[in-house]
Amino acid sequence: MEEVERGERMPVPQSAVLGAKDLPRTILSDHIESSLFGKLKQERLERARFYGKTYDEVPGAEALVVRVVSSVDKKLEVKQQFLEIFQEENYPVDFGYKSKVFQPYYFR
Repeated sequence: MEEVERGERMPVPQSAVLGAKDLPRTILSDHIESSLFGKLKQERLERARFYGKTYDEVPGAEALVVRVVSSVDKKLEVKQQFLEIFQEENYPVDFGYKSKVFQPYYFR
């Protein structure tokens, strides 16, 4: 920050900074986002009824985005003892799976 104040560095223009909406979408993130919006809408309707207000008079969280921030292919190796127990059943030595991290973002 001091370098910017001394004029040694220029801050990145706000238009060049990518936001959560710029992150890639997936079918699963879209599904989670859609489900989340449905639940939030239902909860907002219930609050409006409880307080005797209209839907628009009750604050809500419309500016939400759900994105995948990590997606890694991993492999789980089966322990030798387990393989020995099930050797007649031709049990696989490993299982592949994908580990994903989803991050919700809220914009004000």
